[in-house]
Amino acid sequence: MGVTGLIRKLALAAGIMLLGLAAGCGGSDGGGSSSDSGGLFPQRANVVGSLAASEALEAIDLDLDQFLDMLSSDFQDEGEGFDEFFSIEQFMPGGLFGDISRVDVFAEIADSDDVEYFGLLLSGNFDEAVLIAALESVSGDNLVQRQYKGNNVYSPEDDPDEFDLSVINGSIFMIGSGGAVNDVIDIEAGDADAASGPLIASFNELSGGLFGFAFEIPDGLTDDPDLGAISQLGDLPISLDFISALDFVGLGGALEDGSLELTVTMDFTDDDAAESLESFIKGIVALAGGFLTDPSTAGLLDGLEVDRDGSLLTIGIGIPLADIPNIFDDLISPASIETLTSNGRPPGTPEIRLLASAIGEPVPVLSNVTHVREGQRVEYSDAPPTSGQHWPATAPCGFYPDGLPDERVVHNLEHGNIVVSYNITNPAQVTALRQVLEGVRQFDDWGVARSYDKVPDGQVVITAWGRLHRMDGVNPGEIGLFFEAFAGVAGPERFEC
Repeated sequence: MGVTGLIRKLALAAGIMLLGLAAGCGGSDGGGSSSDSGGLFPQRANVVGSLAASEALEAIDLDLDQFLDMLSSDFQDEGEGFDEFFSIEQFMPGGLFGDISRVDVFAEIADSDDVEYFGLLLSGNFDEAVLIAALESVSGDNLVQRQYKGNNVYSPEDDPDEFDLSVINGSIFMIGSGGAVNDVIDIEAGDADAASGPLIASFNELSGGLFGFAFEIPDGLTDDPDLGAISQLGDLPISLDFISALDFVGLGGALEDGSLELTVTMDFTDDDAAESLESFIKGIVALAGGFLTDPSTAGLLDGLEVDRDGSLLTIGIGIPLADIPNIFDDLISPASIETLTSNGRPPGTPEIRLLASAIGEPVPVLSNVTHVREGQRVEYSDAPPTSGQHWPATAPCGFYPDGLPDERVVHNLEHGNIVVSYNITNPAQVTALRQVLEGVRQFDDWGVARSYDKVPDGQVVITAWGRLHRMDGVNPGEIGLFFEAFAGVAGPERFEC
């Protein structure tokens, strides 16, 4: 994965520590400000962010130990050079970075793959000699030192190109890659200008509270199909065409009157794209409004505010502080860690619950879901079945024009896979279905399609564990929405096929 993924986890670890502190801040002014941040962001960056904490009175009742344990296991799993020097424990109270007051982050993202240019700045009080000695002691490896404009810059002896470290003025510890440390030192020395323009303006609009982030979308990034939240909307009365016109995205959070007020800004290259997103959001809300039964999800939707000013769309939502521990419990519980969806989202999050309410019909899960011997027939009450006894082995993901037995694919359903059963004989329609599924990003890891003559002629039926949706013919929008809602979500066991 490389250094960037590990730096991202490091920032997340520091950030969650600060969030746990800052969420208890009193007053209605956001309990701390990151508005004084950003003066060291290089011009090369197209992603900037800051997370601040000050005068914390009491922390939200988050199980931070469990969260940090989860992150620690992720570090151990990676086995990269970066984590030889850093551990999550260093960010716990009393640790090497346990008293940091602010985290600033920046990067240059050119595509959806790796990020070569990245910087993380931790604000606090640092004894450089003690800090470097401690990092070398943790890793058992040496850091080599070089001078740059009066500052000591350190890098791993075995791989000096992996990352750089530096302590700036005793108050900022910086970790960076791709020359980022040198760029920050240049700004600090007055030899280079900090970032400015629309990106920083967007950041400054959002950074007056607990946190603020801004991202300038690079050319071509929005063409990546993985970036679409719903990859195939097809015949639904909503579209994702607006994504190609996205110019800047911002995210900010402030504490006000017992709530975490989240603000998302999206600036487009034209008014029509902003209007399309506004319609998209209203369409999703309207689609789900008649189906929602979960009070917490319904409450979030009721508080959703969408405001458009020309090409700028602003979305606001308030989350009561009392609900935040439950949200984090969902995120860090062992069950959710092991059962993230195909999009990396826990199955209980409001987004998943909203999508699940908008597509498909629930089917009672049978009480007997045990294995039977390979080849033994099982009598199912529904065709196609959505639960029940099944064979020990699953089918690999893919398209099966010759069909698959129910007993095989029910095991796939138990694993959180999606099964598409079709009874269409027109070759053009079969080709169309195959092309639609090739465009669904979850299909390769979570999908099985099979010819199936137990449904009416011309019908396509999509099933998940305890869920079923019937279509006449091939409907790309409904297929994409079903995969988005249930791939890797439904089923007592979640494994890619």
